[in-house]
Amino acid sequence: MARSSPPAVAAAVLAALLARAPQARAAEVQVNPVLVELSTAAPSAIVALRNAGAEVARFEVQVRTWSQSEAGEMELASTEDVVAYPLVVELSPGEQRNLRVGGATSPGPVEKSYRLFIKELPAPPRPGAGSEVRVLSRIGLPVFVAPQRVVERSSVEGLAVSGGKVTFTLRNTGTVRVRPASVKVTATFDGAATPLERELAAWYVLAGGARRYELDLPRETCAHVREVGVAVAMDRGPLRAKVATPAGACGR
Repeated sequence: MARSSPPAVAAAVLAALLARAPQARAAEVQVNPVLVELSTAAPSAIVALRNAGAEVARFEVQVRTWSQSEAGEMELASTEDVVAYPLVVELSPGEQRNLRVGGATSPGPVEKSYRLFIKELPAPPRPGAGSEVRVLSRIGLPVFVAPQRVVERSSVEGLAVSGGKVTFTLRNTGTVRVRPASVKVTATFDGAATPLERELAAWYVLAGGARRYELDLPRETCAHVREVGVAVAMDRGPLRAKVATPAGACGR
């Protein structure tokens, strides 16, 4: 009788395990648009949902207020200022339905920000479907209510080098959100060392908000850093700041 080689046995065992392993699935849903803007002139908007998958899918719709911590963390709370209808949507394969999103609030001095969440609901178990893991889709869209007056103004503040770290704050003192295309930190060194460049996370900074950044300098080269700069790419032009590295800035 022929014997299987160890690699062949291992492959056969792996194939058997994969055949019995739960399969992960998630609904395939297309959303358009991916950002909603409301104003006095346009107090409501339509968001189209399309089921691009091969199975019926059900979704729950929620709207939450959206604020941020200085670390960039999303902070959400219940609201009735902006509403969406219907609150539950069922879509057959290939079917498209519209959500209507409307503001029950008047414009204020600064832009108001919300998140529209479209969350897939668990499907009832299917007879004979076997073991599977259902990964439920969750989509979050930004919703903004325009302010009475649009003012775009932001700045880089508090750039400093201390304790082996670069810290600074991107502050939005305008009345509408900003979303940098990039946030970069550069460091130049004494001697012939190659300048350092690091790109940090760039995301929304909401109206009246701020995002604090922190970057560790490489321990082996920190003592040779002569100057640190920050460049934030914005629609209205870059924001820049520089600071000379003080003596003892690399103490940890």
